[in-house]
Amino acid sequence: MLTKAFHLLTEEYSIILATTEEHIQAVKDIRAEVFVARLEMSLEELESRNFLINKDDKQSFIYLLQHKITKTYVGSVRVIFINAHTPIQIMPMQRDGKVDCIDHLTKDLPICEISRLALIKTLPEHEDFSMSQLRTLLSMALMSATRINFFLYHYSRIFAIMEHSLHRILKRQSVAFEPIGDAVDYYGVRFPFVIKKENYLIAGEKTEDTMGQLTRHYLKELCKNPEPFWQFIDNNPYLERSDIQLNRICQLFKQFGDEVSMEDLLGMNELTKTV
Repeated sequence: MLTKAFHLLTEEYSIILATTEEHIQAVKDIRAEVFVARLEMSLEELESRNFLINKDDKQSFIYLLQHKITKTYVGSVRVIFINAHTPIQIMPMQRDGKVDCIDHLTKDLPICEISRLALIKTLPEHEDFSMSQLRTLLSMALMSATRINFFLYHYSRIFAIMEHSLHRILKRQSVAFEPIGDAVDYYGVRFPFVIKKENYLIAGEKTEDTMGQLTRHYLKELCKNPEPFWQFIDNNPYLERSDIQLNRICQLFKQFGDEVSMEDLLGMNELTKTV
């Protein structure tokens, strides 16, 4: 099953960083399809409330999931980051979700919030997976994109508001987000969570056979063609190349190939000095 799942998420589907106008339009289309139904709002209302694209997206890494054969974008997820240079210094979950009493967790920058995870309903059927299994695996792929982002940019903490079902999926992958408050009405009942840097290190040790494989695969693919990613960094006014770990990661692949450990890719030795 693991082999089939890995093939599904690397050969049949692909994780892509949104860097072009086509990508941004795909993000808007996915959000429109998903959130019109989920939030019971019209497309016009979503647009008027800046729910399809807003100022938070300019301060974010946004990832897309594409079905390769049909070239259809089927899902997206956003990682809004906060560092010393960003104009937005309060996370959407605090500002809009009314998650309070967590200011003491947000002082050590950079931090990020995972949000706007969306997966369309009209997925291509698969002979090896039921629709429920397929949706679970594709949701895991989108969360893997956020994990890859952590390897590239070392946040001190990652925050998210999510349903318990998604939390359970992540927990099975040893990605142990901790609850930090009661349920909130944030476009449905959601729960606020956080994962600290040191716990992400532990997760990196335990997930070599699942999310670890995906992380290794997509980081290696990024090293084969890094220029679009670097252009995204250069065009983002709140990021510098020195913030990003890609050159170090690519050098490790060049030196050790597939034998490089997840700990080295994550920079565990460097990170644990600051934990």
